[in-house]
Amino acid sequence: MYLYLRAQDRAGKLDAASASSDELLELITMPGHPVKPYYFPLIDRGKRTGKPLATFWRAENISGSWSPGSIRRQQGGGWLGANESAYDMPENHVELARKQMLWDKPVSALAMGAYFLRNDGFVLSGEPMAEDVISGFRAKFDYPEDTLLEFTRLFASDIPTASFDWFEPIGFGQLDDDGVANV
Repeated sequence: MYLYLRAQDRAGKLDAASASSDELLELITMPGHPVKPYYFPLIDRGKRTGKPLATFWRAENISGSWSPGSIRRQQGGGWLGANESAYDMPENHVELARKQMLWDKPVSALAMGAYFLRNDGFVLSGEPMAEDVISGFRAKFDYPEDTLLEFTRLFASDIPTASFDWFEPIGFGQLDDDGVANV
C-alpha cells in the first residue's frame, strides 16, 4: 500500500487513491487459492517455512483493511491515513517507512521487483540481467534518478552471485510448429 500511495502522491493523485483501485489490486492479485484472490508476501505473520504461508492470502475485502480509517489503526504505517477518509504522505515518509515497515533495514529491490513485476512484459536489448528487474521496479513505482537517496534508504540493490534466468522470453513474431504467429 505504501508503494501505491507514494506513486499516487508523486503523480499528484493522492486524493483519488483507493484501496479498491484496479491499479492496487493488480499488484496483489495472485492465482492459486480457491477463494482468496490476494497475496501479501510482505506481512509479518506465521512461521517462515520457505513456502507461501496461508496467512499471506487475503479475501476480497481489501478496501476494509486498507481504507484510510483502517490504516490509521495499524501499528506500522498508521501515518498513511490522514483521517477516516483520506490518505496522507508526510514529508518524512521515507524514514517512517524504513523504521516502522522495514524494521530499519532496507529490503531487497530485486525481490520486490521479482514479485511486483511477475506479470509485466519487458522489451530489452541485450542479455536480461538482475539489474533489469531493479530498473523495472524503480520505473513501476516512480523512483527515477533524482530519488536515488530515497530509494537506497528503503531498498538494497545487491545482486546474488547465483546464475538465474531473470526473465521468461516470449517469442513475439515467431511461428509455432503449426505455422501460427506467436504474438
